Amino acid sequence: MMKKKLLGFFLIIVVALLVVGCSDNTNNTEPNEANNDTTNAGENENDNNNEEPNEPEEKIEISMMMHWGDELFEEKFNQHVKEALPHIDLKLIQASGTEEMQTAFANGQIPDIAMGSSFSRYEELELLMDQTPLVETYGLDLSLYDPGVIDSIKAVAPNGELYALPVIKQAYAMSYNKDIFDAFGVPYPTDNMTWDEVIELGRKLTGEVDGTKYHGIFPGSLGLQQVGSTLIDPETNETTILDNKELRTFLERIEAILNIPGNLPDFDTTEEQAAYMHNAAGSDTLFDFALFPFRDSASGNAWREAEAGLNFDFVTYPVWGGEYPDYTPHELLNFMFVTSESENPEAAFEVIAYFMSEEYQRWSVSTGTSTYMLNEDVYQEFGKQLEHADILAEKNLDALFAYSSAPIPKKSPYQGSSLMMNAFQRIIEGEDLNTVIRLMDEEAETIIAEALGRE
Repeated sequence: MMKKKLLGFFLIIVVALLVVGCSDNTNNTEPNEANNDTTNAGENENDNNNEEPNEPEEKIEISMMMHWGDELFEEKFNQHVKEALPHIDLKLIQASGTEEMQTAFANGQIPDIAMGSSFSRYEELELLMDQTPLVETYGLDLSLYDPGVIDSIKAVAPNGELYALPVIKQAYAMSYNKDIFDAFGVPYPTDNMTWDEVIELGRKLTGEVDGTKYHGIFPGSLGLQQVGSTLIDPETNETTILDNKELRTFLERIEAILNIPGNLPDFDTTEEQAAYMHNAAGSDTLFDFALFPFRDSASGNAWREAEAGLNFDFVTYPVWGGEYPDYTPHELLNFMFVTSESENPEAAFEVIAYFMSEEYQRWSVSTGTSTYMLNEDVYQEFGKQLEHADILAEKNLDALFAYSSAPIPKKSPYQGSSLMMNAFQRIIEGEDLNTVIRLMDEEAETIIAEALGRE
């Protein structure tokens, strides 16, 4: 068990704390030379000017494990904790992936807080614990947040535990390049369009005008995350691919987008094309596309070209329509939790509760993120601290907050992104959809068998 493995580290930490506690805590503050009163403070206990200076309050050190580096840690988190919670000294443990985390543990770096996106990884490392008692102790009001995401976090736990809290939400909308629409003489998109409507619009925006080639629509990989569909049953670890209605519908739409003549940008290999169309890998600009439904387009990609005069705006993320509710994709990318190994769980949770507060969420939203907080006033702060906030203020920002995230289904740890990436590549290479789905299923079966064999 991990706790047995770490017992030695805990003993070392305890001894170190005892040594620190017994060390000289003499206050090194220089005396006030302007105060010439040499009266012994003991002779007049009411003379405040002669009292010994108070020793500074000892700070509580809280370690936070995350994959971001020092610069983002300081910008996004530490500078705010220093101001709002001066009694806490927040330290970074930078680690990405299970191997790096295990190396940190071996070096005695045990996190009080962890931030990440994979419950299965933290479960494997035995760091998860129910946050509900801390929520109740601290009095954090969960009704202030999107109930769907809270329920989704509970749904991934075996007995409905609340393993983490959602601190940062990705912004989802569909950006569109007005200049491309103008070049083709096509009316701009509107809010509440379905994927099928958007795909048809993309066909009209793909081609060449006055010697310039334009691409109509970027597909991305997030559409399937708008519905509660999984490719591998998390309980049985059996594939659901062959009879998965939502998967087939999603791939039909991807096939339609990838097969629009001229919609694929040029790359040296189909592998590179697939990576680009799946998650924008290797892209210098994404606004060669008339329609770009993806994440973070407001705070990130749009600003790459804002100074060059990019003429863009937002509408709502395309929805599935029909029997499916109107949701944006479900991606719990940056959840936080107090770890089971924390020696200061109350102080650690105080940090997380601050990040969940309206004060911090206002700041976070002002930098271009979205929020799970149900607060119109917070939404109004969107993008105000961005370099081109004046440009953003003129955009359709309501589109970013129009829909809730889809519920997050419990997922098998064996369901990786490679399955979908390979499907994109096979479609680009001309495989028919039945073959693509059959090969996805075979590939998933191989992944599961190999993983279970290693275990």
